[in-house]
Amino acid sequence: MKWISDLIFPRHCLVCGEVLSPEEHDICLNCLLTFPRIEPLHLADIEKVFWGKTDIERATSFMYYRKGSPYNNLLHATKYRNRPEVGRRIAAIAAESIMPSGFFNGIDAIVPLPLSKKKRRKRGYNQCDYIAEGVAQATGIPVLKNCVERRKSNETQTHKNREERWKNVEGIFLLTKPEAVEGKHILLIDDILTTGATLASCAESIESNSHCKISIFTLAYTYNGI
Repeated sequence: MKWISDLIFPRHCLVCGEVLSPEEHDICLNCLLTFPRIEPLHLADIEKVFWGKTDIERATSFMYYRKGSPYNNLLHATKYRNRPEVGRRIAAIAAESIMPSGFFNGIDAIVPLPLSKKKRRKRGYNQCDYIAEGVAQATGIPVLKNCVERRKSNETQTHKNREERWKNVEGIFLLTKPEAVEGKHILLIDDILTTGATLASCAESIESNSHCKISIFTLAYTYNGI
């Protein structure tokens, strides 16, 4: 029984470190209630990231990513600590929270941002696949995988300025199955939005090789690119 397993191997909240109850996963109820969700005032700022860079229908994100925040542990566990299921569960919570706004209306399919083959082999998975699955679980929108490829493993964006980030991702994506997205409204998914360079590069590759519309969803948003 699960309670026996939890007694022997207690699970802890990734945010505050408290022991989780059998009904809780990854994050305790107290931390969930104080989740750093994007304020309505800043939702428009997310779409502005892409102005003049690529055409999108709309864009949104769920939580703030701020330096030193314990909530970042949810994203780090998803991306670097071999716990991608955390991203799937948080993405499902995020999608359920966002659905009443109508953001997902009219979207035909979800496309997770691809990793390069080199990075995928090293990490063992693409965290965006799991985030996409969480959104699909909540919305019922199907996921399209392997229709876009990352042609090369670009250098990490972490320590680059805005101009360097945009140059670093030029031409790195290839739409391999244009028929899969033709005429559809696609939701492109990533974990964190900073300058939007990687997402814009991928969106441009898809749009320039097919007639489709693109919206964007990320789990987290680094406000003001910091």
